[in-house]
Amino acid sequence: MSEQPTNSIFDTASQKHQKNSMKRLFMTHLNLAVIIMAALLLELTVGIMFYTGQSILQESMERKVSREMSTILLSIRSQLEKIEVTIDNMAWVVSEDLAVPDSMFVNARHIVENNPAFTGSSITFIPSYYPEKGRWFEPYAVRRSDGSIESMQLGSAQHDYTQMEFYKSTFAKKCGNWCEPYLDPDGAREIVTTYGAPVRDKEGRMVGMVDADIPLTWLDSVVVKSKIYHATRRFLVTGKRNLLVGEHDTILQAALELLNGSSSETSYTTMTDDDGNKLHVFFQPIGGKTDWMLISACYDSEVFGQLRMARNILSLLVLATLLLLAFIVQRAMRGLARLKKTNIEKERIASELRVASEIQQSMLPHNRLTDSRLDISGSLVPAREVGGDLYDFFIRNEKLFFCIGDVSGKGAPSAMLMAVTLSLFRFASTIESDPASLMRAINAKTCEGNDTNMFVTFFIGVLDLQSGILRFCNAGHSCPTLVSDRLRTADCKPHLPIGLFEDVAYTTREERLDTGTTIFLYTDGLTEAMDAQNKQFGKQRMDEVLAESTGGRLKPKDILDTMTLRIEQFVGDAQQSDDLTMLAIRYTPSDTSRSPVGNEP
Repeated sequence: MSEQPTNSIFDTASQKHQKNSMKRLFMTHLNLAVIIMAALLLELTVGIMFYTGQSILQESMERKVSREMSTILLSIRSQLEKIEVTIDNMAWVVSEDLAVPDSMFVNARHIVENNPAFTGSSITFIPSYYPEKGRWFEPYAVRRSDGSIESMQLGSAQHDYTQMEFYKSTFAKKCGNWCEPYLDPDGAREIVTTYGAPVRDKEGRMVGMVDADIPLTWLDSVVVKSKIYHATRRFLVTGKRNLLVGEHDTILQAALELLNGSSSETSYTTMTDDDGNKLHVFFQPIGGKTDWMLISACYDSEVFGQLRMARNILSLLVLATLLLLAFIVQRAMRGLARLKKTNIEKERIASELRVASEIQQSMLPHNRLTDSRLDISGSLVPAREVGGDLYDFFIRNEKLFFCIGDVSGKGAPSAMLMAVTLSLFRFASTIESDPASLMRAINAKTCEGNDTNMFVTFFIGVLDLQSGILRFCNAGHSCPTLVSDRLRTADCKPHLPIGLFEDVAYTTREERLDTGTTIFLYTDGLTEAMDAQNKQFGKQRMDEVLAESTGGRLKPKDILDTMTLRIEQFVGDAQQSDDLTMLAIRYTPSDTSRSPVGNEP
């Protein structure tokens, strides 16, 4: 009889243990599945990053190489155009001097003397153009290695220029022309390329040409200069695929084969050299009066080598990450529990802050004061849930007591000091009417136990509603602006803010207000409101708004609404950086038929 309950207990314990084991097994499998999925995602991420980076580098390489080649092209074209313009102009000069054959020597020498980039210059004529000069007449000037210039008549049976490329190509095109590079053993005595321009007689017939011999060394300095990719190979070839700049090798040969099978326009392709290395090849025509082509070949390993190395490193890091992932999953479960608890706590704090904000707003007078001699409007917009600004007003014994203040700092500590300061003002104002005495009493209490050294800029005003005399005391706050037919700032004597030192000697100032005068008070959240460029709203913009209310054109509420709208328009999408508080009081004692009704604290 007694064994059945005992067995039942053991069975229940066994079932519970079995359920826990199954749960742990499920969680283990779940964690394992999470790790496997994470591994796949990481590998996929690495692959996507690699191919994305490769695509970005590809585009970057094409832009950089194209920019490099364009720079080289512009440099070459600039130099070629200078040569072309010089020779074209000299062709016109020679045409004018055709009647004087010997002047051609002077012209050729003049060309070389005035153009340091030219190795030599010749003026060639059609056979027997000047019978007295013989069949071949070629006045020639050349700059020697020592800098001297030598003039000669180069044309002869041994130097038959009419059979040479520079002469035949120019006469064939009948216009300015760059010839293929050639070795000039008789004149320049080096490999040159020649630009020739036709010389025409008065009937427009082509009777000769002026040319300039340009050494290929200056092309070397332009083409083979600084490179983004150091192993880049550059070549400059003519339309007939003769090499102007570069070295004859298998890379050039392969590039020329690709060029022969494509158009002569700008293009890009890839190829593989004899060692199996991939190259990116770019073609850029020089243009102008040439048929030259600039070729750049970049090694794929130099362009993408670092990216591939980064991919391999990332793959190793993925393996290391997987070893940590199991630990991270375990810790994450605990972290989720803590996070849930933290969120609950944050929601509780946020709820308490909302309640604190509502309580703080309820402490303000909310413009409930009604008196025929006054029109008052105030507003407070905190930068956070709770703020450190304050204002208050009430009537006692035919006097309007009002204040405005700004607590140092932000958040809950400032809000607490704001509430204390507001309470001290309301209490002290029930037994004292002198602003300086009120300020001294509030300062003394605020200084007690103020270990945090927080302080309050504070302004207290007392307006006699029968006489219009305004008595006030200022503790480091912005002086109010008095608005009547004009704007003026109240004559405030500066004092230290309250809460710093107990022995501050606060004094009372006094002014008489005219009928219709508006007292405008504010905290620095107005003038220091900033837009997205950190530019402040400033007192000048504030005065511009207040100027619109001179002569009583705007009521206090309208002033505050207009000021708020202008600030919002100025600030735009920028975040509010400080509490914004304004208080506008208009003194209108003209209506004496009604008895004043006031709200005391």
